[in-house]
Amino acid sequence: MKVRACDRLSKALQFGSHGTPVAILMAVFNFVVCYSRSFIFPNIPISLWGDHVGFFNDGSRMMLEQLPYRNYFQIVPPGTDLVYALLIRCFGIQMWIPNLLMAVLAAITALLMTLIASRIVRGLIVMLPALLLAGIVLIPSMEATHHWFSTIALLAAILVLLDGTSLSRVIVAGGLCGVAACFTQTKGATVVAGLAIYLLSTKRKLTLEWKHWRKSLLLCASAAAIFITVNAYFIGAAGVDQWLFCIVVYPLRYYSAPQINNWRVLLYDVRWHYGITKWIVLPFIYAAVPFVYVLFMLVARRQRNNEQSVPWRKLFLVMAVGVAMFVAVAPSPSVKRLATVSPPSLVLLVWLLDQGGKISRVVKIGLGGAAITLAIVMSIHIQIKWHAYLDLPSGKTAFLDPALCEEYRWFLAYTHPGQYMFGLPPLYYAFHMRNPASIEGFHASEYTRPQQVIELIDALESHRVPFIVIRQSNDFLRVSTSPSDHLTPFRIYLSRNYQVVRNFSTGDDVWRRIEAVAPEPFKDKPAHESESRSARREPEIKAFDP
Repeated sequence: MKVRACDRLSKALQFGSHGTPVAILMAVFNFVVCYSRSFIFPNIPISLWGDHVGFFNDGSRMMLEQLPYRNYFQIVPPGTDLVYALLIRCFGIQMWIPNLLMAVLAAITALLMTLIASRIVRGLIVMLPALLLAGIVLIPSMEATHHWFSTIALLAAILVLLDGTSLSRVIVAGGLCGVAACFTQTKGATVVAGLAIYLLSTKRKLTLEWKHWRKSLLLCASAAAIFITVNAYFIGAAGVDQWLFCIVVYPLRYYSAPQINNWRVLLYDVRWHYGITKWIVLPFIYAAVPFVYVLFMLVARRQRNNEQSVPWRKLFLVMAVGVAMFVAVAPSPSVKRLATVSPPSLVLLVWLLDQGGKISRVVKIGLGGAAITLAIVMSIHIQIKWHAYLDLPSGKTAFLDPALCEEYRWFLAYTHPGQYMFGLPPLYYAFHMRNPASIEGFHASEYTRPQQVIELIDALESHRVPFIVIRQSNDFLRVSTSPSDHLTPFRIYLSRNYQVVRNFSTGDDVWRRIEAVAPEPFKDKPAHESESRSARREPEIKAFDP
């Protein structure tokens, strides 16, 4: 009876073309899960730190008619900056924008994953990739950055080619690869190469027939046309040399200098993550990508000649794109980067599980149950844990960390929108403050170039920036003998022109320009003691502690 009930439910969810209802259901589920982790119900955004902060700030700079590569430093194409600039143009600089955007990206990813899975497997198992996305994959990677945008474009390319490789489908898929490259140039390029090889291949060998070469060339031409069209204006504004340095030279030569941008990030992830992320999420993601591809190749090599009913071409298409996406992030395989390229591997994992017997059935049920449980439990945990609210210039915001809330409270009392500040990117859009420099941060390695340090000092001096925020100032000021550390001029400038006025338990230290006019001794005061009640008011903190 239970089996028949499951069969009826499966058919009910997958009526219509290619399981669209269940795909929509999984999209809604992922949206709700992601929303509940980034908002306090009903609609108060949580202050979330991550890589999305930089892109949100870049979008706000675009609204001030500043351009990437020319006015501010950027190492990826402008796709993500343009999306944020469009959203800011429509809604203003609001704290909820990146939070809600991530929920939308999660929903679209789940929708595409389920549609792809429904063309390869049948039954309720088509829901498993999206459930794993909600319950496990999103935990370390809820940041609306170029990684998710490019992944969505490439999943759409897979979906286009799953039902055939006609010329029109190849052109559309190539265009989607070009769109992906406008967000993440490396991922777009590697997938174009992977799909070109896929189109050239027949059952077991590459073919030199013109009709297959024609498809590969059309794919590359379509991708290149989209990429050049989107980037042409920015190339013209910054110059070809500067654009090539930012997009090609810098990522190849200097990006990998910090530990988190090379293979050592594996040690970083193990050391700094804890709880569920360390003991469940990390092992699962590092096992799913890339070892699922290895396992799939072993199974395919053994079974391909024996099982003609298996959709091998579709499976190899998913694998080609997935492996190419993995290659793009392999030099720096952090858990959050691997999470963003995991969707194809999750689809193949589901197919592998669907081929087994009783053990595979138990694993499927276990994974599905664990994913649903984690998704629900973590969402509830976020909602019931301690949080406090602040009315920031970017809107009412919830904080889950008392120390971080106290830091934001201080800045709310002693800064004002439009003011220049440098050193802590999340503060720029939260308080509508402006970064005078072309870079948002720095690192004591080749990652920060000598010319960037000189330009930073010039910007701080010309704008007489009143505040600089340095994390762990004592460590930063320590003299370095490393030839790759180019920050000594900045250290000297900071020591001569600024003084520490506040140390926060988060590790952030506030430096005030020595000649800047400001209330003394720069400690939290009652509102009636500050210079201007309207400009220096002490914000009210509303806390909720169940």
